[in-house]
Amino acid sequence: MSANNRHDTPTPLHETKTVGGKTHDTSSNAEPQPTAAAPLNRTITSQKLGGSLSKPLTNNQVESTQSNDAKPISFQPIQRSTTTGSGKPYSAFSQSTKWLIVCLGGLAAIFSPISSNIFVPAIPTLAHDFNESNEKISLAVTIYLIFQAITPSFFGSMSDSFGRRPVYIGTMVLYMGANIGLACMPTDAYWLLLVLRALQATGGSAVVSIGAGAVADVAEPRERGKFMSIFQCGAMIGPAFGPLLGGVFASTLGWRAIFWFLTISTGIVLVPLIFLLPETLRSIVGDGSIPPPAFNASPMMLIKRQRTVKRAQERGENINEEKIERPPKKKYQPLSAFLILFTPEITLIFIFVSFMYLEFYCVLTVYSTALTNTYHLTELQIGLCYLPSGLGSVVSSIINGRQIDYYYRKEEQRVGGDYRKKGDEFRIELTRLRCIFPFLACFLVASTSLGWCLQAKAPLAATLVVNFFIGLGTGTINTATVYGQDIKVGQGGAVSASLNLVRCLFGAVGTAIIQVLYNSLGAGWTFVLLSGLCVLGLPLPWLVIRKAPEWRQNRLERTQRKERGEEARRQADADAKSETQVHSEQRREDGAV
Repeated sequence: MSANNRHDTPTPLHETKTVGGKTHDTSSNAEPQPTAAAPLNRTITSQKLGGSLSKPLTNNQVESTQSNDAKPISFQPIQRSTTTGSGKPYSAFSQSTKWLIVCLGGLAAIFSPISSNIFVPAIPTLAHDFNESNEKISLAVTIYLIFQAITPSFFGSMSDSFGRRPVYIGTMVLYMGANIGLACMPTDAYWLLLVLRALQATGGSAVVSIGAGAVADVAEPRERGKFMSIFQCGAMIGPAFGPLLGGVFASTLGWRAIFWFLTISTGIVLVPLIFLLPETLRSIVGDGSIPPPAFNASPMMLIKRQRTVKRAQERGENINEEKIERPPKKKYQPLSAFLILFTPEITLIFIFVSFMYLEFYCVLTVYSTALTNTYHLTELQIGLCYLPSGLGSVVSSIINGRQIDYYYRKEEQRVGGDYRKKGDEFRIELTRLRCIFPFLACFLVASTSLGWCLQAKAPLAATLVVNFFIGLGTGTINTATVYGQDIKVGQGGAVSASLNLVRCLFGAVGTAIIQVLYNSLGAGWTFVLLSGLCVLGLPLPWLVIRKAPEWRQNRLERTQRKERGEEARRQADADAKSETQVHSEQRREDGAV
């Protein structure tokens, strides 16, 4: 067996089930498999023949059709078949449906990062209204960051078991309810502020890991970078627009308007999410061709299903004869996001990109302080100064997505297949992780330059230009997520939650120490120090590129030895039981004699 092509859990065989004239993928994992050779006397589905024909074609008709059409014709299996190759598309969802899933997920992903810092410009006003110190009100930011780091680990794992759609909607409703509570809360209940901020973080931050899992469900590895980059745009622009919007509302309509704005925005996203978002979890809908149960179906799908049943009843058809066979349900493992961190290659990459995330959060914090102390800007002007960073982050995400897919397809051409088929030769670590280094170089140079610009009190325009390139260098999170999803098939939500946990912990450390470093060393040497930490982490991705195949092979061998040992124990128990029964029968026979 190859080290490169093996995951921690064995991939189940691919199964197809014919229900009502349609072929459904019942595999719980992502990889589609080709069907076995089938008899020719069956109905042919072909776009050039105008869809499914009403009568089966004979052998001669098939041969005639094949001679007139250069493309191979796919045959619908008429019975359950178990195969091990790959011949079907990765996903049955259309391109337009994939884009709907990605865009809705990207819009929902805005709320987690934007809710973290949209609150910051209103801290002085809240301190006055609640009659508390700024430090106590700032504790609400810390509470948010803690829950933002931890809670997605449980909800991401939940979406990997019960489905993306119900968990998506449930967390969004929780987030909306928390925002309504924050907008209406009395100013004599400081404890309620902290509780509602915790609930706000619980609901808002979970949608990022759930959305990343949905993208992994529908996007095959060769196009995952493109779709993930659009999804990540929402998460990347949040830190840039949060301070701006918070400053605008705090200085005009008051701090309560911040939470009413978040409530209304959530409702605008939640409505299409409820009515249009399909279930994508592959252990429930396979490649998307298996109708989901009612609990996971959208209202539009339920209405369509009822109309189909009604028309069938009007034609006198017996609709209860056919039963959909679904893949086995995945057991909910609440700690799966934490267990993923025991995979060394994933953990090392997550730690490496989190060093850059730490420095990025330090930039956001120090930049605001410097704009106030050095350039004497208002809150609204400070918010506007974050826009170049947000624009750079969006451009970075899109460019990196294209880069990820380009290198993957180039490796496909080299080995004659993708990672699922040619794992013996496919260099998945090099293919994915090489995309990190151009953005890392851009980020480190820009961050160091910004530090010295702030220390030298350079013109404001210079800091804005450098801030754009800082945003441009943040394209590493997308790469780490995609790599983790390649290694942990079927755990897209848990992978994203694991990365979120690590990077948020690093970000919390950065925000805790940055003011001390800034006051002691100045902006220039502070960012030299932080950039140096990122450089010291460079051996981590190179170690993963060299050693990850060997680590996977060792894990596979340990799993196989464990399985063989369990099988031997079961066989020994069965033999002992059989021998006991033989002895019992002999004793009974001797007693009868």
